Amino acid sequence: MKRLVMILIVGMLIFSSALAGAAPAVPPSQMKIFYIVKASESEFWQIVLDGANRAAKHFGVELIAQSATSESDVARQVSILETAIGTEPDAIVIAPTVADALVPGIEQAMDAGIPVIIIDSAANTDKYVAYLASDNYKIGQIAADEMAKALEKKFGKAEGKVAGVTFMSGVGSLEARKAGFLDRIEEKYPEIQVLEFKDAQGKQGNTLAITQDVLTGNPDLKGIFANNQYTGDEVVRALDMAGRKDLAVVVVDSGPQELWGLENGYVDGMIVQKPWNMGYAGLVYGILARNQVPVAKDIDTGVVVITPEMLETGEADEFLKPIEFHKDW
Repeated sequence: MKRLVMILIVGMLIFSSALAGAAPAVPPSQMKIFYIVKASESEFWQIVLDGANRAAKHFGVELIAQSATSESDVARQVSILETAIGTEPDAIVIAPTVADALVPGIEQAMDAGIPVIIIDSAANTDKYVAYLASDNYKIGQIAADEMAKALEKKFGKAEGKVAGVTFMSGVGSLEARKAGFLDRIEEKYPEIQVLEFKDAQGKQGNTLAITQDVLTGNPDLKGIFANNQYTGDEVVRALDMAGRKDLAVVVVDSGPQELWGLENGYVDGMIVQKPWNMGYAGLVYGILARNQVPVAKDIDTGVVVITPEMLETGEADEFLKPIEFHKDW
């Protein structure tokens, strides 16, 4: 029922915009929206696009979805955005790979009268209609709190050496998570010592070697924080290879290895975003933006912490299996 209400509310907003007369409204069935995500290889972005496709089906929008193969291919995403602008769509929804490189294209689109909706990661510009994302700084704070809980559970006290791994420096969402984690540790957990964050440099496979090196170089290590799916999956793989279930481990996203680690005692807490909701809402906000319906500029799409206990009750299914959960929408 809540889903039906949401759809009806959106429909009424679009209809009310048409009546307002500020500008000619366009029925969603006549709209073309370009949807640009970071990487086709990632399960996370496949979930985002499933939500976007479902919204496009609901409203009859022509959806053009494109992405680079890898999140590290920033130049490819810049090129896709340039192509999108050239097609003069009714709106562009984009998840910027890095905070600076996409700014010229985003501002060019807005200057050309193409409303831009940013999702997931921020860009260093105020020229956009709406930004829908998890509060990534808050994710970092939550990760620090979960790390403290896991340390207390495993070692009796929130103290000791903790390693951090980020997938690629300069990515807005990951930088915010890192900052939130470090700030919360400094504010609340003075006895936790965070080692220098390691950077996987945007390459899959690097985190595996990083984790192995950290384990070897720090025999007194007590915890690891991995701030996205790629790093989380590979941390779990490295811990499995080493047979290390003794560490406090917190990860972000819900990759297959991360989930396996949660199920098998390698992961204590998994902070999960709501990418399906983000994908669906991004398309809806594109529709609203095209018809000049006033919307909030910054929208928190929310997160949830998944624990091993939640797996047993099934309450995590909506967040861990969103495509299956929403298949009958």
